Amino acid sequence: MKIVHFFALLLLISATSFAQTASLTGKVKNGEGQPIPLAFIRDQGHYYATYTDSAGSFILKGDPASSLLAIAPGYADIGVKIDGKASIDIVMQNGISSSAKTAVINDLNGNLSSLSAYLNKQTIVSQAGGTTSVKAGFVQEPTRGSPYLFTVWARGFAITNGDSLLYDVNNLYNYDKLTGNLVFTRDGKNILQANIAGVKSFSLFNGKPHPFVFVNAPEISKKPLIEILVATPRYKLYKQTDTKLQEANFHTDGVITSGNRYDEYEDNVHYFFVKTGDKPKQISLKKKTIKELFGGDADKFVSAQGDRDVDDDYLRDLNYALSL
Repeated sequence: MKIVHFFALLLLISATSFAQTASLTGKVKNGEGQPIPLAFIRDQGHYYATYTDSAGSFILKGDPASSLLAIAPGYADIGVKIDGKASIDIVMQNGISSSAKTAVINDLNGNLSSLSAYLNKQTIVSQAGGTTSVKAGFVQEPTRGSPYLFTVWARGFAITNGDSLLYDVNNLYNYDKLTGNLVFTRDGKNILQANIAGVKSFSLFNGKPHPFVFVNAPEISKKPLIEILVATPRYKLYKQTDTKLQEANFHTDGVITSGNRYDEYEDNVHYFFVKTGDKPKQISLKKKTIKELFGGDADKFVSAQGDRDVDDDYLRDLNYALSL
């Protein structure tokens, strides 16, 4: 199966549908001028989509001749023509979103697809701790760390193997670091595990400008999904997070003590770089390494970052710069 990053997928679909694309920026506000965070924005004629960040801003590739559709709980849907503009501000009014009820869109063949159809609604038990208890003769402290990527639920959408864009604005998502699976909820209480069969990629938004994108990459990991930070026709850079639970192991003989009084989820992170035609190569996140791997393609971006440390957000920004 070919693994395609969301931004790269937009370009692929653009080529397939013979549409021109342009980089769009904008902000979504309500009638009082306040920003609306995590509003869903999509090009109505294509598969280009995103969510606004915590300040209500968005970045999106779109067809200059198309229109944008904005959806947010508690607000009426609104369509705005792009008309070749590079920046678009959208004002949403209080109301009921019809899209929030249907949560379906047409693919290029005119078929209706619902994200919920791809979800296997089997309740799973949350593995995150939080209360004290007595264990093996000592008072156990609350669990540290988490089996999940985000401390709060995130918004998201999927791209299927059939190149359909799927979303449900009623769902909230998270990534299970232990299993590599996607989980979701509608009420914030019942946690359900997603069946990702048929899903090419899944993008999660937690208020940052760029999404967290997950794909199946068997050449890197046996997990169903891992994060992909950079994806261009020439390069891919993956992040593999292996998380395990270390149980409390406190011990004392009255004089010497050892171990911890708490369970802890520990992350072991590895980064893998793949150049088209080559095997995956494990790398460290150093500016020198990034410059060597991406060659002249990243020179302009790296120079503009100054002394900024290379981390995941740095790589997501690099991915966006390379996609322009």
